Amino acid sequence: MNKAENIYQELLDLERDSRKVKTAHFNAAERKKRKHTFFGLCIVIANFLIFSPLINLFFVDNPDNLIIAIKILAIVGAALAGVQTFFNWEKESELHLSAGALYTNIYRKTGTLLAKFKDALITVDEFIEEFEFLQNKYLEANNTYKSCIPSEHDFTKAKNRISERAKNKHS
Repeated sequence: MNKAENIYQELLDLERDSRKVKTAHFNAAERKKRKHTFFGLCIVIANFLIFSPLINLFFVDNPDNLIIAIKILAIVGAALAGVQTFFNWEKESELHLSAGALYTNIYRKTGTLLAKFKDALITVDEFIEEFEFLQNKYLEANNTYKSCIPSEHDFTKAKNRISERAKNKHS
């Protein structure tokens, strides 16, 4: 049995896993950015309505209701801003993008290492050494980004995206 046969299989697994994790992180970043944008837009609209003379048109006959409507809009806007600040989706999105970039780097390097090994451009010892380096990078990335783990939905979406790309590539 070839001394690197099992390592080769482990590298294939590392390539698959790093691809899935990078895609899941990018999905999480996209989802959190959408939430941040949605809440931000709602806050802008609430503030616009508070300070716009347009709202007066709806309460021409009843100025007391105008005051109540403005107060409600102010409370809603403040509550939305509080939620947006508490969840900090923009920062989390940036963290997921950083994680995705790191896993992308690992994924690309695993592909290059597989190609070098298949083409016999490196020795078995060099192959094992580079595999161990990449595996350590993967484990370090897992440790570094343990505070921003993508959701199961992000992983499922990643798996589906990867499957779709594979189908389109072979079509």
